[in-house]
Amino acid sequence: MDRRDFGRALLAGAASTAVMGQGGTVVAATSTGPTIDAPYRVMPDLPVKRNDGIRMGGDYHSIAGTSITDSRSLAYFKRFNAIHITCRAPSALSKEELKSFPQFGSFLDADGPWDGDGLKRMQDDCQKAGMILEGVRMDSVYIIMKPGPERERYLDIIRENIRKASAAGISLISYHWTMIPIRRNAKVLGRGGSTYEAFKLEPNYSDLPPTAASGRVSLEDYWSRIADFLNGVVPLAREMKVKLACHPYDPGGLPLGYQGVDNWDAVDYVAALKKYELLHDDVYNGFTYDTGVAGESLDDPNSQLGILRYLSERGKIAQVHFRNVRGHRNDFVEVYHDEGDVKLLDCLRVLRDTGWTGTLLPDHSPVHPDDPKKLEGFAFAYGYIEGLLGAAKDEAMRATQS
Repeated sequence: MDRRDFGRALLAGAASTAVMGQGGTVVAATSTGPTIDAPYRVMPDLPVKRNDGIRMGGDYHSIAGTSITDSRSLAYFKRFNAIHITCRAPSALSKEELKSFPQFGSFLDADGPWDGDGLKRMQDDCQKAGMILEGVRMDSVYIIMKPGPERERYLDIIRENIRKASAAGISLISYHWTMIPIRRNAKVLGRGGSTYEAFKLEPNYSDLPPTAASGRVSLEDYWSRIADFLNGVVPLAREMKVKLACHPYDPGGLPLGYQGVDNWDAVDYVAALKKYELLHDDVYNGFTYDTGVAGESLDDPNSQLGILRYLSERGKIAQVHFRNVRGHRNDFVEVYHDEGDVKLLDCLRVLRDTGWTGTLLPDHSPVHPDDPKKLEGFAFAYGYIEGLLGAAKDEAMRATQS
């Protein structure tokens, strides 16, 4: 049995128990969930539908001012029709107080208890500008914690943060389970002197040292932590009407044991997403779906259309990171939206024709020395996505009028 088959076997074995579904019903979690037959494996043959519920959004990746909801940043977003905003939450603790929690950089730095009044002020800023603070990105601290009192204390903090988000009129919390940093190991010269981030699986990847954040983590351990989290927060999220949106690890499809971690979306990316949403089968347990991560986690970037349809039809996509990559699993480059291998218009067609409503966010952009904050790069992305939205709407209008 090779490592790929072994990984699939572990995914199946770790998901063989009964778990709690929506409304308290018990569903069987399997490695693949409901069968994905032929229509899900190719460009879905869906009737074309009118759908005006897909919109543009902005987040903390492209801040023009000093904060995401100051007047300059909001004006930047609004120029590109990015009305729905996702932020990082202000912490209620000082930097000194936060040192009592794990601190490993990026999303692994603890936010701790959120400043609920601060979130309300940010929402007020947005609404005064005719916009809405839609989402908050949560830190990844819980997933690196081993079972015990400290982790339970942090789960209590997360539950209270859900309540604070709801009180501020926020409808979703996005989170990124990452025990190791988002993995890139090369830079590629792009058009016009831009620099693209890239990743290629190292021939000696098995010799890479474990991450300092988590050490060695098995697949069974990882899924156990995920199940504990979902069981501990999804019922409250449903009560507060705040959708939980898991962002897959970037990149997915890595070998088991990469930097000491059996990532939850390792080896078989599609099976992992299906397993995740079935662990607690509820529309409040969904995803921040990422077209770029899906593209870089599969052997064929456009084979993602099936899982995109599947998740959309099941109401499991809370928002979409809409970006492009060139390449495929374990060998890819992040590029401008128009030059990648992911057929973004086809992705948009699937969302449109499954009746999905929600926000598209550009998420990543190449960088250039003349554009260190990537504002030009994101401006291009916003315009490109807006053009795709217009094309998809015009296509649907012609089809439904004929």
